[in-house]
Amino acid sequence: MKTKLYDLPDWQQMLQEIGWADAPTEEQIEKEIVQELTRGRVTFTEQPAHIPIEKSCRVTLRMESVLPKFNKEKVVVTVGAGLYDATVETALCGMVVGQKAEVTIKGENVSFTVLKAEKKQYPVLTDAFVQDLQVEGISSLAAYRRYMEQKIRAEYAARLGGVLLEKLLPYAKTDIPAQEDIQSVIELEYEPLRVRFKLDEMTPKEWKEGFGKVELRKFYAQIYPDVALLFGTADKESFFESRREAAKKTILDCLLLGAIVGSDADPTQDSKAEQKMMQILESRILKMIYGG
Repeated sequence: MKTKLYDLPDWQQMLQEIGWADAPTEEQIEKEIVQELTRGRVTFTEQPAHIPIEKSCRVTLRMESVLPKFNKEKVVVTVGAGLYDATVETALCGMVVGQKAEVTIKGENVSFTVLKAEKKQYPVLTDAFVQDLQVEGISSLAAYRRYMEQKIRAEYAARLGGVLLEKLLPYAKTDIPAQEDIQSVIELEYEPLRVRFKLDEMTPKEWKEGFGKVELRKFYAQIYPDVALLFGTADKESFFESRREAAKKTILDCLLLGAIVGSDADPTQDSKAEQKMMQILESRILKMIYGG
């Protein structure tokens, strides 16, 4: 690669300055595990009238107001879900059955009475719940917990690694990405797409019909991120032009990553270079956060 890095700030010090106070805790990970395994299995049980309402409770209300939406004999609201009205949901926290309250919405008074409150009931987690998810190679609750812990922590480390690169770049001394390097990075993206879709054989009309709709890019990005790159382009030239800024970022990120992890992986030769080095950085970040 022609583009060079000449100086890089202390990345560990920079990471310390960014911090990781929001790193996933064991409690947060367990909460996500429960949510995943009990999706569609949660039930509600009526709670005693004297027990205060909390977030996630399902509450039945009688509403009174000049506003049609808030003038109903019976409305069911899940507190904290944000599906009804934030003002009402916030006011409900701490209330009990039979209690009445009044809030102002859009300049109008809205009064409501709590008729019933129900609390979420989660089923006891079992291996069968895990097996229903059909996660390859995982059939027990213990294995699923380990899998989710690794997954959630790795996702956090990846986000933190991205922030770190963004913070480091303004202070790093590098060449401006060479045109030859930019071209090579894009070629590596384009080649598998060219082969897969026989792009060389497409007429301008066929390309436009197949990939001209830029609004489909977001949809395909969720399932086929490589294919999504083609949407919104009209031909090979426009594809290359659309990828120039991303290629520059890849080159600079790889320079930083190479210096951080001690690798000479070259994004102009290996389309997976950035991914490979990022995985090494993520593992180092996890060690800094969680030890081990």
